[in-house]
Amino acid sequence: MIQDIKVLQVKLDATMDEDEQRALAEDVAGKILWLFWCGICAEVDELLPKVVNYICREGIIQGLAEIHRVNPSPDPGDDQMHLQRIMLDAGASTSKYKLWLDNRLDGQVQTGALPP
Repeated sequence: MIQDIKVLQVKLDATMDEDEQRALAEDVAGKILWLFWCGICAEVDELLPKVVNYICREGIIQGLAEIHRVNPSPDPGDDQMHLQRIMLDAGASTSKYKLWLDNRLDGQVQTGALPP
């Protein structure tokens, strides 16, 4: 995945087309976010049982109640939703750059610049 990010970054640095830059930037950011998300999930999976065991062993049930009271923001902003979408696209192997290339190719075929 890191090699994929490096390849996309090289393409991003070399392109002058703004739409292509935007598609590549989304792919780079999405892959980085997905990589970090996977790392965070792995850490949580490893540490959560230890934390729960500690809280139960030490009798600090109040800590669990306090954690339970913390609510995530019910209405994430547009920026957060955008970042989440590009991260999930990367996790699903959906490339904005590939979609951009396919769309550009379709446009060239439709205008007659390329044969069907």
